[in-house]
Amino acid sequence: MSEAETLERVQRLIADGGHHYAAVVNAAKVSLARRDSELMRILKCADLVTADGMSVVWASRMLGSRLKGRVTGIDLMCTIVKQAERLGQSVYFLGAHEESVRGTVEYFAASCPRLLVAGYHDGYFASDDSATVANAIRESGADILFVAMGSPAQEIWIDANLKASGAHFALGVGGSFDHISGLVKRAPLWMQRAGLEWVFRLASEPRRLWRRYLVGNSVFLWLVLKQILSGK
Repeated sequence: MSEAETLERVQRLIADGGHHYAAVVNAAKVSLARRDSELMRILKCADLVTADGMSVVWASRMLGSRLKGRVTGIDLMCTIVKQAERLGQSVYFLGAHEESVRGTVEYFAASCPRLLVAGYHDGYFASDDSATVANAIRESGADILFVAMGSPAQEIWIDANLKASGAHFALGVGGSFDHISGLVKRAPLWMQRAGLEWVFRLASEPRRLWRRYLVGNSVFLWLVLKQILSGK
């Protein structure tokens, strides 16, 4: 789906009144899911899965099942927030460091002044405290939940705690809070459109990200080539 179609589907899921979640995938996450059966299960059970990386879009074209385009976690989050402001839906931000999540709330408070922020919480809490955090989200009355814990932690948390949180829709957004708050600079638009955002991020944080991108992207390329050669 396009970003507009994805946003429309998200709204229908929220209106449905159940507990739904979406996931975004890039080359590294696809590679990780191939060796992490729990992550694979969660991605397959998601109500929506969109391409966070251009490599996934390119692969879809090579494999004969063309995606309309890239729908990233950070861009989808921003459009959902704007829609929530218009419709009076409340949002909750969970994850990242305290400075990052608080900065994200402040950014949206300034850019979307009528947005109903039900609450926020950093992502640095013990696993034993997950039930307490989920209960706090439920008590806040949040309609929409954004979780920024990185993969596979955010997908696993959503899968285990979404129903308890009471939110009607959840989206894992990775490092988006760091970008929204201004703590981490995002790649220039031309690099995003060219599918080179990963190069910018790798150059910015080589020690932390080299394995994710160099190894993950290589595995992804091999998986695509293997599927092409197999004729599937």
